[in-house]
Amino acid sequence: MASSVIFHHVPGTSFLHRIDPRWKLAAYLSVSFLTMVGPSLYLVILALLIIALHVGIRLNPLSILKEARPLWVLAFFLLISRTLFIGFESGALETARFTCLIFWTHLFLAVTSNGEIRKAIEFLLRRLPKKKGKRIGLALSITLLLFPLFLDISREILDAMALRRFGSRRSFQFLTQRFLLTFLRKALRMASSLSQALEIRGFQ
Repeated sequence: MASSVIFHHVPGTSFLHRIDPRWKLAAYLSVSFLTMVGPSLYLVILALLIIALHVGIRLNPLSILKEARPLWVLAFFLLISRTLFIGFESGALETARFTCLIFWTHLFLAVTSNGEIRKAIEFLLRRLPKKKGKRIGLALSITLLLFPLFLDISREILDAMALRRFGSRRSFQFLTQRFLLTFLRKALRMASSLSQALEIRGFQ
């Protein structure tokens, strides 16, 4: 994988790693909801809390700032677009919510393995028919892995293009086209492999 930091599970023995994944999932969903709809005072408190938690389990927030560069580009465009429509203050608040949500998501995925996430989702959906609950749990856990996988693919392509020095010889349009075509090819290949693996295991 190209990235070993952002949105990837980091094995460890910290207190967050040892918490029951069902409680971690419930806490993550709760703080994500408060982050997106709570008043600005809640957002400040949650931001301070997440910094403290990162430091407490020895995750460097600065490394996340470096690894999540594509997301910060998205945050910048969010700030510009929302500022144009609803004003700078409201646009900055929405961008701050988005940024805080990124850190919460990274923290949750860093201390919770994919298997734990799937079991926690299955527990929350336990009142559904057993087979359906397992399928939904698997689908949601795979969905949580998609974005980090897409980031990995993007980083691998950009690193390969940098090593071949494409930028010094090609136009921006050519580079963008090459990146998108390579990204789609890799993503479709990964989706095909995943589909075959699930079919072999009886998920049809």
